[in-house]
Amino acid sequence: MSKDPSFVSNRRVVGDFVSNLLRQLKFKREDFKTIGTFGGFTSLVDLGNFAIAFNTDNVGTKSIIAEEMGRFDTIGIDCIAMNVNDTITAGAEPIAMVDYIELNNVDPEIGRQIGTGLNVGSQMANITLVGGETSIVPDLVKHIDLAGTVFGIVQKSQIITGEKIRDGDLIFGLGSSGIHSNGFTTVRNILKKEGLSLQDKFDKEDKTIGDLLMEPTRIYVREIMEAMNIVNIKGMANITGGGIKNLSRLKDMHYVFDSPMTPQNMFNQIMELGKLTYEEMYETFNMGMGFAMIIDPDSKRDLINTLRNKVPLKEVGHVENGSGTVIPGLEATFSGYY
Repeated sequence: MSKDPSFVSNRRVVGDFVSNLLRQLKFKREDFKTIGTFGGFTSLVDLGNFAIAFNTDNVGTKSIIAEEMGRFDTIGIDCIAMNVNDTITAGAEPIAMVDYIELNNVDPEIGRQIGTGLNVGSQMANITLVGGETSIVPDLVKHIDLAGTVFGIVQKSQIITGEKIRDGDLIFGLGSSGIHSNGFTTVRNILKKEGLSLQDKFDKEDKTIGDLLMEPTRIYVREIMEAMNIVNIKGMANITGGGIKNLSRLKDMHYVFDSPMTPQNMFNQIMELGKLTYEEMYETFNMGMGFAMIIDPDSKRDLINTLRNKVPLKEVGHVENGSGTVIPGLEATFSGYY
């Protein structure tokens, strides 16, 4: 299978867009310093002994799947998960969130269902939803866009930046609950091209395609907060758009995934139906690993003992001097969870 030229082109255009935008952002307040630079998973503002972490993200085109399914009770979980899973990568504990809902018409029942998901997600992440905004803009949107902004707090001495990552460190993966909230435009295009509906089923699946796609994003807050008190964590990455290449945002090292987590069957079905390459799959989807941690080898046993039976956990690789990410032997069968 060859790589789709439009896939490469779209990523390049998005990269150029973001680069051009960031080059214009020159103004900074002098009385509140930021910590780190643009491009990380979360943004940090220096407040003396503490730092505040900020994140903004949305559900994306997964909300179109929700609309077609007539089910909006889980996308609130997705919205919170996409934000808090970024916040914790710096070691910050998520505290609160404000949401933004953009619609083309008003339906009180949809509001109730979205609120249900936001409430469940808040409980799972242990945050308070403190406010938000609802905008009815039929001239601007055709569907529903649900976004949120989360803030968290971390002692500056406990900030995890990735700078301490060294040759020989271990990479551990935390299992995903499914596709999470990335890659849905690709999935929808494949389903349309193949003439499949959300009521159809992939091979070897009992659930419908719609039910599989609507599985809410796993929230890792409680597990990570617990592990931070015990394990020497050097870096963390939320595996969203960009897939495993997200680890390169931590530090310029060579990240070797020589024993990846086993992707759920739906990923194999999507790959086959869409005639996608392994590279395209691992750049677009989480492929069974929703979160990654880099730890000192001496912390391996502590991590396993802390997270065993709480979330699917596996040693997926190691760090070497160099650059980039690699998965040797992609055709291999991946297994071996703790």
